[in-house]
Amino acid sequence: MRINTTSLVARYRIGILAACSLLLLCIAPLAFAGNIFFDLAIDGDRLSLTNRGDSSAYYPVVLRLTADGRWQALPLLPGMSAPAQVLRGEKIRFVWDVATPVENLSPLERLQPVMVRFFDQAGAGFGQISLFKPAPPAPAPLKVDYADGWLTVAPPANGSIHASWLLWPQEEGIVPLRHPVGNVSTQPPARRIEWRAGMDAARFYLGAARPSAILLHETDAGLVAQNVNDGGSHSREQRVAWLDASIFFYCAALALALLALGAVLARPFAAWRRAGVK
Repeated sequence: MRINTTSLVARYRIGILAACSLLLLCIAPLAFAGNIFFDLAIDGDRLSLTNRGDSSAYYPVVLRLTADGRWQALPLLPGMSAPAQVLRGEKIRFVWDVATPVENLSPLERLQPVMVRFFDQAGAGFGQISLFKPAPPAPAPLKVDYADGWLTVAPPANGSIHASWLLWPQEEGIVPLRHPVGNVSTQPPARRIEWRAGMDAARFYLGAARPSAILLHETDAGLVAQNVNDGGSHSREQRVAWLDASIFFYCAALALALLALGAVLARPFAAWRRAGVK
């Protein structure tokens, strides 16, 4: 029997091509970066923090906003030690002060703002702000501009907003990773803006990672909230190039699969045409 070695080699190459395309299709969905976020709950005099992300958080602390805008760290429950790592689904508990009567709290404190500060596996610092008693959305948000880590807030067009509080988690992204990384989070105090007639726009540096922020406006009707979305690169500047290249893998895999399919069908189609000609 005569064996057509050329046909065998061609089929072998087609098999390799098809296998490569399937491998790329399998690899591409795995090209994603992890995320970390927390659920917080208050139960009497304790606050529970649960990691709901798909990655571990390192050296987390919970900060509570005081009347003067300072972020004050909450102590852990007695008998608990500060964890270096909080795994996915893991919970830690902190002491929540309920000794001060509500009527003695400032309007800002009554919203119960808290911030969770933590590090990811690479050592970059992040923050998550939550309001347990959220303020209603601002009916007339102020104009803001966010670029290169700087947030510019335009003054109100009328006197409906007397002052504004700016809350943000300072995030420098990958910049601090050029130097030895520590495990202590630092957070500047919230900034208060007293709006006056003829005042220029206020400008604040929130960090190279351009985190999301919250503006709490003081009005005659009370505090209203304006959310400021992150500056566009948040959570992506730390991604290596191949994580953002998944679309390339999909396109390459699809192209290889189509080539393999074409190569598989080419010989039967050519034989069918020759048979038709005869």
